[in-house]
Amino acid sequence: MTKIFKIAKLEISILFYSPVAWLVLAIFMVQAGTGFFGMLGSFQELFMMGEKANNLTQLLFPGINGLFDKVLQTLYLYIPLLTMGLISREISSGSIKLLLSSPVKIREIILGKYLAILYYALMLIAILGIYCLIGVLIIKDADVGLISAGLLSLFLLTATYAAIGLFMSSLTGYQVVAAISTLAVFAALKYVGGIGQGIDFIRDLTYFLSLSGRTEKMLNGLITSGDIIYYLSIISLFLGLTILRLKAGREVKAPAMQAGKYVALVAMVLLVGYISSRPLNILYWDVTAQKTETLTPASQAVAQKIHGPLEITTYVNLLDQHVYAGLPVSRNTDLSRFEDYRRFIPGIQMHYVYYYDATDLANNPNMIYQGDIKGLTIAQIAKKVADNLQIDMKDFLPPAQIHQIIDLNPEGNTFVRRLSYNGKTSYLRLYNENNQFPEEAEITAALKKLITPNAKIVFIEGDDERSITQKSDRSYELFSNARKARRSLINQGFDVATATLNDTGVPAGTTILVLADPAQPLNRQAIAHIQQYLAAGGDMLITAEPQHRAVINPVLGLVGVQLSAGMMVNTDKKSPPDVISAKFTGKNNTYFGHMDGPYASVAMPSAARLTAQKTSFTIDTLLQSNASSFNKIKPFDPSSTSVSYEPQQGDTKGNQPLMLALTRKMSGKLQKVLISGDADFMSDNLITQAYNFPFINGIFRWFSNGSFPVTVSRPAPKDDAILASRKQLSVYKMGTLWALPAVLIACGAALLLIRKRK
Repeated sequence: MTKIFKIAKLEISILFYSPVAWLVLAIFMVQAGTGFFGMLGSFQELFMMGEKANNLTQLLFPGINGLFDKVLQTLYLYIPLLTMGLISREISSGSIKLLLSSPVKIREIILGKYLAILYYALMLIAILGIYCLIGVLIIKDADVGLISAGLLSLFLLTATYAAIGLFMSSLTGYQVVAAISTLAVFAALKYVGGIGQGIDFIRDLTYFLSLSGRTEKMLNGLITSGDIIYYLSIISLFLGLTILRLKAGREVKAPAMQAGKYVALVAMVLLVGYISSRPLNILYWDVTAQKTETLTPASQAVAQKIHGPLEITTYVNLLDQHVYAGLPVSRNTDLSRFEDYRRFIPGIQMHYVYYYDATDLANNPNMIYQGDIKGLTIAQIAKKVADNLQIDMKDFLPPAQIHQIIDLNPEGNTFVRRLSYNGKTSYLRLYNENNQFPEEAEITAALKKLITPNAKIVFIEGDDERSITQKSDRSYELFSNARKARRSLINQGFDVATATLNDTGVPAGTTILVLADPAQPLNRQAIAHIQQYLAAGGDMLITAEPQHRAVINPVLGLVGVQLSAGMMVNTDKKSPPDVISAKFTGKNNTYFGHMDGPYASVAMPSAARLTAQKTSFTIDTLLQSNASSFNKIKPFDPSSTSVSYEPQQGDTKGNQPLMLALTRKMSGKLQKVLISGDADFMSDNLITQAYNFPFINGIFRWFSNGSFPVTVSRPAPKDDAILASRKQLSVYKMGTLWALPAVLIACGAALLLIRKRK
């Protein structure tokens, strides 16, 4: 070790007797600080304008254009300048022969030179540490763990770059060639992850070698054993290659034996990398203050209840527009979507089934690349797609074979995953959004569905109720049964079905029965079945419109509620008179926390006032109109800009109940019935309103006692303010962008002058 430190000390002195080392430090400091203080100034202006922002540590450091992100974009340019002469200058000057013939081991030479570069890397990290310290001082409740993980990640990356540069310097006596070759290796390691992605074993090895994306998790605060071992393995690989390269100049051995040593070293590193990257072998450490890189406690609780194998089978249709997401070339990216869950469910088994079958080709953007497909059979179209994607069509099952395995017609033969555990199944789909893939809420809901009793919602049909299968302004399809809508009930853990009660009773297993604004009177048998269901303690949701008062009141009478005559009028001139902005007034806010805000309201067009008679239920008003609205008895024109209040005609002004929640103890459980005097607030054309969809989810969360939809929210980050004034920021900026770089350059100049005089 003594010799290693002496060599390192000598290299450090050589490094700092050169102006390059001092200039790199100064330029690095200015470049890093310019962007950092620019973002600080932007956020300070934002706060001065009265705007709010939280998670400042994330935004200012690993976030887009943050300090760490900016450094990451240019760090690879600095290292070749420092490493290009480590060994190449020895080769060009001939002093390498003296080194190789000296009583110093080659391993000690290489480690000494590498230790010198690590010392310089620590100086670069120390410069970043100055900005990090400023951030900790001026950001309220800064996330120190996140910052520390980012510094560690950048240090390991710099150390890896240095090992690569050291090896490239040993291959040539020309420093410029060594620098360019180092950049070439950086590029190769960045893109090697795309090689051999169609072959399982090769894909795993090249994905391990790839530098691309390696820093992302650690920069965001998640330290994993896989990433640490990766950096250490790549460092060991290139240091080992450098030692072998120099030993080849000292030893005379057969070329085959020398080549064998290189192969053995590479094979050993790849084996370590392969083993360390297996999900079961990875250790995790989330150092963020809010544990943002770990599943929420709600998701962890679900995951920890799954013991044994959990099979996730992905069905990939060659003719589907999302086919590329499921192909082998995208496998590692696809597997990473479940990495957070593998930490808690080690028994996840991923399977992929490839097939081709009829799907919605008219709206498939991939078809524009296939040329004219009119008159072609499904098999012929599939052949064209396979040829254009350069994949073997033999890997895809034809329609007849996939039908024997599973019926995917209800899913439209689109990209879908089936989760299987202990005989139960659930599905994960892709959505018509910018981010098409399921996130934590949807994945956790699908998992929870496997370990809890089914939550089955049955919509009554047969009397012109709101449809859940047809798309229209009046229908309920989007929030309930739309497979491509992320927040629809079918994607949030519920089973959704329809039933006609005119001949048969309520289907067995129904947990929530929905009567959605029937336009035709229900027959006596259907009402009797509903009465029987309610008498047994079943939960029910009823929505109605004023024009269907005569149709719905016989059903509402079963629970002692009626739709009053007339329709509510909104007196706010900024919106139509028939659209009520209903305020949440429920006593139990457990499932409706999003309705607390002063501007939170549910848009309810053509709403009717509800009245309750003496009943065995406890009644809670969930939504009511504001004090200035009134119930208009006579019909009015919804397009009118002014609707008059006529108390002599029976009009009633003030807060009126528009939605009631009825509860009572029945058979050892709390029976729940919810009645709405408006049915449009759940319709496809209204749920896009700011609070309507979240409120609907709150309703079904209330019905399911919080089971579904799953809540995966986190506490708001506390780092939401900058504690420094503009003047203080200017002082910090002047000190780091001008004073310290000037001191570095002055120190370098002074050292060079002293050396010249000597």
